[in-house]
Amino acid sequence: MPSRKATRRARVLHTFPGDMEATLRFLRQYLRPRASAVHVLETRYRRDGEELAASLYRPAGRADALPGWVVLHGLTYHGRRHHALDRFARALAASGCAVLVPDMPEWQRLDVSPAITVPTIEAAVLALNERREVLPGRTGLFGFSFGATQALMAAANPRLVGQLRAIAAWGGYSDLHHLFHFGVTGEHELDGVRYRTDPDPYGRWIMGANYLTGIPGYEGARAAAAALRRLATEAGCQGIYAGSAQLDPLKADLRASLRGEQREVFDLFAPPSGTPPDVGRGAPLARLLADAALRVDPLLDPRPSLSEVYVRTLVTHGRDDRLVPFTESIRLSRALPPQACDGCRVTALFAHSGGTDRQLGPLGLTRESARFVGVLNRVLDLV
Repeated sequence: MPSRKATRRARVLHTFPGDMEATLRFLRQYLRPRASAVHVLETRYRRDGEELAASLYRPAGRADALPGWVVLHGLTYHGRRHHALDRFARALAASGCAVLVPDMPEWQRLDVSPAITVPTIEAAVLALNERREVLPGRTGLFGFSFGATQALMAAANPRLVGQLRAIAAWGGYSDLHHLFHFGVTGEHELDGVRYRTDPDPYGRWIMGANYLTGIPGYEGARAAAAALRRLATEAGCQGIYAGSAQLDPLKADLRASLRGEQREVFDLFAPPSGTPPDVGRGAPLARLLADAALRVDPLLDPRPSLSEVYVRTLVTHGRDDRLVPFTESIRLSRALPPQACDGCRVTALFAHSGGTDRQLGPLGLTRESARFVGVLNRVLDLV
């Protein structure tokens, strides 16, 4: 007679089709990390003649060729060394994959630099495909946040035909004006339904750092832009939520170094913690900022590329995301060709800023946990 544990395992395997064994291996490593379960190799890849560092993760004790994933981080000071990204990559490798996390030095400097994204992704995918640890034709691309949208844009690149099998896009954006409006005001909408939350200021600090001086009349606001970059860098370096009161002393010091109009615009982007967004003044500025960003970097607009995505794509998002609203992933999934889109899944468990504020309760937590396991199972089945 089978044991109770075996019976529960059989029930789980029946509930979630696909390689549930891989999903369980992922969850075991993610929830109870074991350093010995995964081998990490420091390696290199070449981008347009430039040699860059990368980390290759693979399950310990496996010498056979495995499905591969290239994992992109977002705009973050720690880059591939970010503890959450390392934890995810180790769990993904433990599921039975070879995982390459490439260095993207521009994103570590918090420079958006969309022109380098497609060459970087292409180089990383080709580098992983060339490794003996990876099964031919079994490489996927996993992008988080800004990296999710850039992954979709790269997938439209004809040079990746036959090199890329699938995409998992977590927390991406579809429309830059929507993204910037949310980052400054906390407002977003879809199909006539309006939502509002307290946005993570980290996003608008990066927006301002990169594109404030592109707004007509703000060309001289370099000191304010530099102050916003300093704030975002400090939040990333310390690994703290950008809305934390811990950053208020630094805000005060930076504000004191500014004068006149630059101080006023800094106050819109970086008020003291707990201050609600000024929608009346922020909304027009967000529109001007998005216009400036698209003038400087037209490649920030993913919409022309989305109809060209040809590989199987799963779009996912955290419902309580404070950096990119979940409505943007729904828009992304609608813009993809039907034959490429493997669906859009929104979970209440995880978001950019470290989880959810929802009080789910036992039944809600059980439901959302099951939904998340289903999403994870679907992702691992892509390659």
